[in-house]
Amino acid sequence: RWGIDMDKIMDVGTKKKLQKHIAAIESDLKQYMQEKKSIPEALRKCVDTELYEIKLQHQRLTEELRVHNWKKMLQYPSWRAFASANPRTVTKRVRQGIPASYRGMLWRAMAGSDILEEENPGLYRKLLMSGDSEWDGYIRRDIHRTFPKHVLFRDREGLGQSSLFNVLKAYALYDSSVGYCQGMGFIAGLLLLYMDEQSTFWMLAALISSPKYQMRGLFSNRMPLLSRYFYIFEYLLQRHAPRLALHLQKMQIHSSMYASRWFITLFSCNFSLEVVNRVWDIFLHEGPRIIFRVAISIMLQKEDNLLKLPFEQVIAALQTVQRDQDADVLVRRALDVRLSIEEFAALEEKHMSQEPSTPDFDMPAKSSKKFTKAPPTRSASDGVVAEASKRPQNQRAVISNHSLSTVKLTAESGLVAKRKEVVNTK
Repeated sequence: RWGIDMDKIMDVGTKKKLQKHIAAIESDLKQYMQEKKSIPEALRKCVDTELYEIKLQHQRLTEELRVHNWKKMLQYPSWRAFASANPRTVTKRVRQGIPASYRGMLWRAMAGSDILEEENPGLYRKLLMSGDSEWDGYIRRDIHRTFPKHVLFRDREGLGQSSLFNVLKAYALYDSSVGYCQGMGFIAGLLLLYMDEQSTFWMLAALISSPKYQMRGLFSNRMPLLSRYFYIFEYLLQRHAPRLALHLQKMQIHSSMYASRWFITLFSCNFSLEVVNRVWDIFLHEGPRIIFRVAISIMLQKEDNLLKLPFEQVIAALQTVQRDQDADVLVRRALDVRLSIEEFAALEEKHMSQEPSTPDFDMPAKSSKKFTKAPPTRSASDGVVAEASKRPQNQRAVISNHSLSTVKLTAESGLVAKRKEVVNTK
């Protein structure tokens, strides 16, 4: 059923031996990092090479340990039956990371897309053969921005870009109420790393239609789920990092100005693949709580530095937090952030009860602090907005509603106007 020949899996030793090797490598890594600070600049390239080789060996042994841990679980005839009978074991293993060789298969089982695919044979091919989509031009324009440095997607009109186009086009035809949204490319691209086109299509369909993930709200008009995510994130930030929350509020920096990409792409944009994989392993198994735990963990990690920075540097720092994030450390710290299922559900319900009388997201209270310089007004999606302004009016709304950073731009525009007003009256 799983398509795995257990006899062909190399047995590199017992679990204890693997753990011993990994612990020794981690000790070497710490030693090299300490020595690197005192080594002359001319010799640091040699140390960097050694570090790179040690990290590769660490990744290989860690992956082998994961395979060792997952072997027995995958011998069950049904993943769902095993997960239902052993919830704690499965949660522990998922949080430690799913082996790359099993990831696509298990992601499909967790999301239920394998069932959708079995129940709809041939539909994906029929969609591809049904003609052009009104979204084709927009999809082609965005494809080269999706994982541009990854070997699978870096070649224009290569295999990766062609597969990505097919998946996004087919989904736009399949679900006309959603069509195409810019952030969908990163999610589909991530899925294509672990499964074929057809499985990626059904995985995307499962994510958007499932009440467990609720991703339709991230890609439909006005992005209602994004509004809810901002609300929950702001609440958690005030609870876990009150000083930082107040600091950002005084500067009128709303989470929409830096966290839009985190939530719309579920961290699949700009973060390292190892970080993305680990976050998605947990997301698909447990649901969206991990997204907020990771976001708060990042803010706590950067809190001391952010508290020292002026407005312009805070924005820049928040937009580059993905650099040098260690997947193991980030996930471990994220899981330490308290957010129970009950509390998360209560926050969702509270926001939904306020939705009819509130805008897509609440802007922070206006601060009395004056700034002598306005923040940057442009973002990565400015080209999309500028291009949309040249199109007929009926197309502009469509582009605006489906732009990755629409909410971010709206927030920035309001803040810029406020800054200019303050500067002019100073």
